[in-house]
Amino acid sequence: MVEIRHIRYFLAVVEHGSVAEAARKLHIAQPALSRQIKDLEEDLGAALFERGARGVSPTIAGQEFATDARAILAALTAAKHRVTHIAKGTKGTLRIGITPNFGWHPKILESIRLFTGEYPDIAVMLDPALSTRQVSRIIEGELDGGFLAWRYPPKDELATPSLQEIRMFECKLRLALPRHSQHAASVPQRLSDLGDEPAVWFPPDVAPAYNDFLTYQCHSVGHTPRKVEIGSDVLTILGLVAAGMGYSIVSDVATHICPEGVVLLEHPDLNMRHYVSFIYRTNDSNPALRRFIDSLEQARDGMFPTQTDDIETRR
Repeated sequence: MVEIRHIRYFLAVVEHGSVAEAARKLHIAQPALSRQIKDLEEDLGAALFERGARGVSPTIAGQEFATDARAILAALTAAKHRVTHIAKGTKGTLRIGITPNFGWHPKILESIRLFTGEYPDIAVMLDPALSTRQVSRIIEGELDGGFLAWRYPPKDELATPSLQEIRMFECKLRLALPRHSQHAASVPQRLSDLGDEPAVWFPPDVAPAYNDFLTYQCHSVGHTPRKVEIGSDVLTILGLVAAGMGYSIVSDVATHICPEGVVLLEHPDLNMRHYVSFIYRTNDSNPALRRFIDSLEQARDGMFPTQTDDIETRR
């Protein structure tokens, strides 16, 4: 069987044109080197050298094998380099989910920009998905982590095992109104003043936690929205509001993607908040993920003071 040492010995003889000189450079006995070259020739079934008075020179077969042998050693060196950097977390791939309406948020974009600038050999692949789907894919190992909002008042418990959370920033709520509507011109003092106006809403099965959160916010101030469940994501909801289909309540991150036909307003009745977090598996073995987590924590600490929540220890 051809081994790496056979290839190295062979190329040393080719380079020096002499078994004796190659043996000196390799710090092995000449008979031992001759034996290794003979074993290699037997394994390959071809003579690799022609012996002459001035030393040895590769045969035609030897010349071809020398080309392949150099390529093999170069590939081995490159593989060793890649494995070393992957093990250190300075090279590799990260599969990161992101809720579509957070994809434009400057704090997330800046975090990714800083990381890719520091680790250019780590490919960051962003995969847009809603929060519920992201959590499932992270648990299943299809994603290394994800930017999402997944915990909302009043049920703000950490209920998913084996995940960890880095809180990135806090979101407030905004009242989304058609720009040229009567309510935009004269904003209702209470949400309940919206009466039976249609509320463009997420279908509960698409974002159940978010639906419960918004419903709880409305009920806490005496408002029962007349939900029109026709918006599967924030961009669609804002588009429908712009088209005059009704009002909506959205996170303030929507300011980064809001269409011209919609106004986003602070409202005294919208007093609840939620966090956007980076979620990942506690036992994920991807070294690049640890680099990413360290980078996020450094960036996060410049956004607002909070702590990483260990879900298993706080259950």
